[in-house]
Amino acid sequence: MLSLEQILIGGAALSLAMGILTLASLSLNPRIWLNDYPEEIKKLAAPLSTAEKRQQIVFLVPILLAYIAVPLLSTVGFLRMTGDTSFLTAYGHAFLVLNIANLFDAVVIDWLFLYVMKPRFAIIPEAWAYFETMNIGWQARNYVKGIVFCAVFALPVALVATLL
Repeated sequence: MLSLEQILIGGAALSLAMGILTLASLSLNPRIWLNDYPEEIKKLAAPLSTAEKRQQIVFLVPILLAYIAVPLLSTVGFLRMTGDTSFLTAYGHAFLVLNIANLFDAVVIDWLFLYVMKPRFAIIPEAWAYFETMNIGWQARNYVKGIVFCAVFALPVALVATLL
C-alpha cells in the first residue's frame, strides 16, 4: 500500500532540488534552457555558444543526479519502512514522486514564475513576444510529456529499489 505522506515528502524534496537548480540556472543564464523553448523561439535565437553548452552541462549533471537519487532514496526508504518488496508498489511510489516534481515544474516554474510573473532575468529576449501571447496549452503539453517521462523513468528506479 502506498503512503501519501512518503510520496509527498519525496516529491517535495525533488521539487525543492529542481526549483533551486532551475532558479540558479535561470539567474546565471536563461539561454541554457533554449532547447526547452518552442520551435518558433529557437529559430529566432542564436545557437548556444560553447560557454553556454558548458553551463548546460554544469546544471544538467546535478539535475540528473537529483532525478535519480531523490526518487530512488525515497522509494528504497519507503520499501524498507513497510517491508514491501513488490515492484508495482515501488513503481507507483517512484512514479508519483517524479510526477509531483513534474507538476511543480509545470505549475510553479513554467506557469506561475515564467508565464505569470515574467521576471526579466529568466526569459530570453527572443521569447518576450511569445510569453505575452502564450496560453496555458504550452504548460499543459509539457506536463503531459512529463507524465510520460515519469512513467518511463520510474521503471529503472523501481527495479533498482526492489533489488536493493
